[in-house]
Amino acid sequence: MSAEFHLISAGAGSGKTYALTQKLKTLLSSEKVMPAGVIATTFTVRAAAELQERVRQELIATGQAEKANEMGQALIGTVNGVCGELLKRFAFEAGMSPQQKVVDEEEGARLFAQVLESSLETDLALIQQMNAVSIRLGLTDDKGATLWRQEVKNIVSAARSNNISATLFPEFAAQSVESLIAFFPKPTERRLTDELQKAIEKALNDFDPEFDTTKGSATYFKNLKGTLVAIKQRRLTWPAWIKLSKDSPTTKSSLLAEPIQMIASDYSKHPQLQADIRFYIEQVFIIAAKSQEAFQSLKTKLGLVDFVDQEQILLNLLDNPVVQESLQAELQLLMVDEFQDTSPIQLAVFVKLSKLADQVIWVGDIKQSIYGFRGSDPELMLAVIEHIEAQGAKPEILGKSWRSRPPLVKYINNLFTPAFSNTLTEEQVKLDPARPDVQGSAVEFWSIEKINKNKRKRALALASE
Repeated sequence: MSAEFHLISAGAGSGKTYALTQKLKTLLSSEKVMPAGVIATTFTVRAAAELQERVRQELIATGQAEKANEMGQALIGTVNGVCGELLKRFAFEAGMSPQQKVVDEEEGARLFAQVLESSLETDLALIQQMNAVSIRLGLTDDKGATLWRQEVKNIVSAARSNNISATLFPEFAAQSVESLIAFFPKPTERRLTDELQKAIEKALNDFDPEFDTTKGSATYFKNLKGTLVAIKQRRLTWPAWIKLSKDSPTTKSSLLAEPIQMIASDYSKHPQLQADIRFYIEQVFIIAAKSQEAFQSLKTKLGLVDFVDQEQILLNLLDNPVVQESLQAELQLLMVDEFQDTSPIQLAVFVKLSKLADQVIWVGDIKQSIYGFRGSDPELMLAVIEHIEAQGAKPEILGKSWRSRPPLVKYINNLFTPAFSNTLTEEQVKLDPARPDVQGSAVEFWSIEKINKNKRKRALALASE
């Protein structure tokens, strides 16, 4: 990275927005940076508007009204907002219309679900197989619905956020299968299901309810009857095998359960289990590849782009010499806020933009990386930080907490310092309280008893505390 690079480590409540405002105002005031030469990304539209307005007010307060009026020329927005504006500007080079029809995440999810079902509607046998295997593997939600469609969506989402082509999915499937199967023992040649059925039938036949009248044994053998039915109907699940290896009746009849437990405990050697795992993984990747390609085709047909499309197109566009020359002549400052929550493809965009900027400021906090489901990866951010530090750019640490009470700050310090000791220095974790304390406890423990899984009851109980 040839730009002058500045990294800011900003914990929660450490005055990050104020620091960004002051740095941007200072650079603008010094004439080193002009508003039109600024690209700044924030995580929300609200944060972008707040940063722009705060800087404008600061400039007005210091008698720089003309420059304050020029703040509208700065490109400040969310990552996708900035990507969209750059694509409009370089639409010709990108080979696309400057009038983009952008679909949001909710609409994109609806379109993907539509594409997924369309790609499956001609293969009802596959749907039945996937449902059956999912149920056997216990991959269902609380209502019993299978989860393989969600897994397909997760694979596509992860691939797109990492700019990975669907043509690589078969290779990933093979790697996933082999890495998982490696944890299992060699499949046995024994007919374990038949053995289990015979052992259950014998236990049921030998059980004497007059000799053993305990409730525990009655429940156990009642469940065995249900298990026997499931075996005969070929719908016994693998979680049920695991449960059989552990369950037992009460002491009086415990010997009857031992053969069942011994056979069930060999579930990991069952050829069908490993076959189910292999089938499931291979098929979710195959379905994901077809769905990703169909999803892209549908958007192209409808003239739509989503947020990831914008990022992918811009990433490739930044290799265009015309685009590089234009941005390098103009881009004086690239500011990236909340960099710890950027996806790999967003990070790649920022790296390319950084090479075209005169100055670069990245602000974030690894401890607040919460968007793993969107593709962000703290390990990736740590690698970037290490690379930047290796180039001689030491991070500036905002070390004071302006938001929380001293006891709470100390409490969090004691929790986080050891938790992050293997990745961050104590200086990067701890904050010093900067605001005065007030009366009352800073941390309380509430024990809400006799509350089941009903969300409404839990909310009412919490509100009453």
